[in-house]
Amino acid sequence: MVHDLHLPVVCTVRGWAVGLGCNLAFAADFTVAADDAVFWEPFITRGFSPDSGATWLVPRLAGTARAKQMLMLGEKVGAPEACDWGLIYRSTPGTDLDAATNTLLDRLASGPTVALGLAKQAINRSDATSLTDAMNQELYSLELACRTDDFKEGLRAFQERTEPEFRGR
Repeated sequence: MVHDLHLPVVCTVRGWAVGLGCNLAFAADFTVAADDAVFWEPFITRGFSPDSGATWLVPRLAGTARAKQMLMLGEKVGAPEACDWGLIYRSTPGTDLDAATNTLLDRLASGPTVALGLAKQAINRSDATSLTDAMNQELYSLELACRTDDFKEGLRAFQERTEPEFRGR
């Protein structure tokens, strides 16, 4: 499942993201969509109940009222509004979509992969844990991250006031 992968998942949307495609876009860690993209959960309008994780994803990202708007009324949501609601990471003009996605991919690819994976895991588990449990998870994650070459590189760069060059180790 996209949610459980230890690497960041980036999604790009042009045109319509409907049903499962919509939920895959919402499940990604970062979704970049063209301004004219549309997100639609048509289940109710076709006589059946939502599926493919919609009832878990949409309320967590956009809140209960907006989830009901999308899932119970079947209302379509444009990319700028989806971004404002917290459903997606970014809405951009279609002509800039590939560049915006590639910039994000480059940024993630040059990051500390272990720390990114641990952060994603902790964030995704945070809804089901207490603050104390979340802080314990952070402590465990920090212990693991501190053992990586990327951590040492981050410290070196901080001390020397330069940009780190992470290698994913």
